Amino acid sequence: METLRELGLSSYEERSYRALLALGSATASDVVEKSGVPTGRIYDSLSGLESRGLVRVHTIEKPKRYVPVEPETAVSRLIESRKSELSAEINRLEANQSTLVDSLSSIDRPRDDFWTAAVGPDDSLELLFERLDTAEESVVLTAAGVSEQFDVDSEGTVLLDWLLDAIDDGINVSVLLSPPVYADAVSAVDTEKAAFTIAKTPFELRVTDAVYGNFYLIDRAEVCLEVPDPIQPNHLFGMLNLRTPRFSARVAEGFESIWAAAEPIESIE
Repeated sequence: METLRELGLSSYEERSYRALLALGSATASDVVEKSGVPTGRIYDSLSGLESRGLVRVHTIEKPKRYVPVEPETAVSRLIESRKSELSAEINRLEANQSTLVDSLSSIDRPRDDFWTAAVGPDDSLELLFERLDTAEESVVLTAAGVSEQFDVDSEGTVLLDWLLDAIDDGINVSVLLSPPVYADAVSAVDTEKAAFTIAKTPFELRVTDAVYGNFYLIDRAEVCLEVPDPIQPNHLFGMLNLRTPRFSARVAEGFESIWAAAEPIESIE
């Protein structure tokens, strides 16, 4: 931060305040001479500084004199004022968030096949949660392994929290894990929270050796597919998001056959 204008002062107000710091105590005409602020604007500038608590006014003498507060005090007051303004603006934006979302959601979007991709673990997770947040009816999570780049302790907890929120919203959640992934998940996440999740509906967890790869099926309409690094198989190369009815239907059909033969997990010891 180099100028007080970044904290809301006008150019004339900043020049007036800097001039007062150099003068110590001054009349309006003194400030005009030192700052170069036009005479017709000096009283507005000084009044603005006074209303912000940046100057004190001595009215005993004629003409009245202006004294600046210390720079540390001035900057602190401006920052507090700016924080209050920004907080009010954030509250206004949040209050109108749903209106804007509804407006954008009402736009007819093409139903043609579509796919996108993210590369690397961070962007892949961002894409995954972005698409999971669009779920309205169901989410299928299938995992045969976990990339070495993922911290199961943190990412696993984030995903579990998301699953709980989705279940509370009435979204049907089905999780299919390989035995190693299930063992890692149980040891990494909070046991009480995991048990609470399993006990909730609509949620089901099953374990099987027959699962291959990691994918997420959203509303039976789109698939997020993890792509392993061909050079480092235990690392994630990226995430594919495919919104293609034919492929999604194929994935849903294959999942259901594996799901039917998998072992249900109804409690965590």
